[in-house]
Amino acid sequence: MATTRPPLEVMLARRVERIPAGSALPGGVLYEQKWDGYRLVAFNTEPAFLQSRRGANLTAAFPEVVSAICELPECVLDGELVIWGDGALDFPALLQRMAARGGNARRLAAARPANYVVFDLLSREGTDLRREPLRVRRAQLEEVIVGAPATLMLSPATRDRSVAEDWLSRYATAHVGIEGIVAKGLDQPYRGGARDWLKYRHRETVDVLVGAVTGSVSKPDRLVLGLYRDDTLHIVGGTSALSEHQQRELAPLLVAAGDDHPWPEVIGGGHIGYWGGRDVAVTRVEPDLVVEVAADSAFEHGRWRHVTRFIRPRPDLQPADAVWPQ
Repeated sequence: MATTRPPLEVMLARRVERIPAGSALPGGVLYEQKWDGYRLVAFNTEPAFLQSRRGANLTAAFPEVVSAICELPECVLDGELVIWGDGALDFPALLQRMAARGGNARRLAAARPANYVVFDLLSREGTDLRREPLRVRRAQLEEVIVGAPATLMLSPATRDRSVAEDWLSRYATAHVGIEGIVAKGLDQPYRGGARDWLKYRHRETVDVLVGAVTGSVSKPDRLVLGLYRDDTLHIVGGTSALSEHQQRELAPLLVAAGDDHPWPEVIGGGHIGYWGGRDVAVTRVEPDLVVEVAADSAFEHGRWRHVTRFIRPRPDLQPADAVWPQ
């Protein structure tokens, strides 16, 4: 097994269409709330280190989290970064903090502090726990987190499916930032990169890649969406017009593509739900930015019949996380 030093590959979940039964995974299912946040592995080692899901170093951006984990015994934690605002989780505020450093990071930490919702323990006082089943890791996590600063939160968990359903009815439908349920097998080891967990997402949204835009990279008007199938990047739809705020949010995340981009510079409007169906000139971009969009159920002939609505960028996700609709 690989070392528990960064960068560390995280364990993943595959999407399912309903909350799994209690017997769906080895050892029975432990249900957890799916937080609308940013995946983070925290190393309370010398020195302390915060790693994003994609391996980026976020240590300087979240000094309050570093201070909190340093009050624990030596360990490696897995969990979700969140920021609360007005009774709900504020994902845009979290994205704004990602690039902060130095004095700016400390000011933002004071003004919009983050919480670290912890759900797994990968190492404890030098002992790698990833081969241990979840039931063992969870029990030790509960020991480690006792008396921790308020910045650290233990993610709620239950073996009762009816409790998980109640979470959805009370929290997910209220749009406070609990967007679904993650089901984990109590006998499962922690396998970095493996999609052994199951996730049920309440919100009817999908994750897709941006392959091109109308307008320019610096001021995109609409997004042209793509997904890989059989190693080929297919055009699967487009978004409605972006607001000025959305344009400013997306522009720093887009990179103009090179000549090896598989799409043409003019696309049939019918492929992206463009009004009138006429051909549309596009600006191709590197297809590595995942975005979340709201799409209807009319996915026919390899694309959405109608335009989708852009929800937010997901720079914490990788292209492999955007999967072809079933």
